Amino acid sequence: MTPSTDLESRTYFSTLDGALADFELPLGAVDKARAAVRALDFEHVFIPSSRDHVALERAGQTTPVAYITRTFVAIHPPDGVRDWVQIAEPESVPPAPADAGARSGIRRASPRRRAAAEPARAQAVATCPSCYTNLPSTGVCDWCG
Repeated sequence: MTPSTDLESRTYFSTLDGALADFELPLGAVDKARAAVRALDFEHVFIPSSRDHVALERAGQTTPVAYITRTFVAIHPPDGVRDWVQIAEPESVPPAPADAGARSGIRRASPRRRAAAEPARAQAVATCPSCYTNLPSTGVCDWCG
């Protein structure tokens, strides 16, 4: 079992695709990463607070069976041959965010991602107390004066 102190610095995901999207892996590398780990048996998918890889763990195990980085997948099956699969050229991958190592266990969405995730909120519009129509920005009703 993984000690709780280790768990606090991880962000767990219910799917591999969710973790790869949060990790912001380039789209071409996503398909290669999926293909590389397709035959592996894993239950937990997480990104550590360092945000330098996505890890896949088997149920009841504390050692990941695979690590997915921005350029390669390191496969470490418990009863098989270790392998390394390149999924992107190092020079084609944008660098990780500058604050990746300084992040805490709490994941904060970037403003770009937050704007896409949150629905637009309508501004409350003042209404005329007499005829209940929306007031213009002047605050004086066009119908009632």
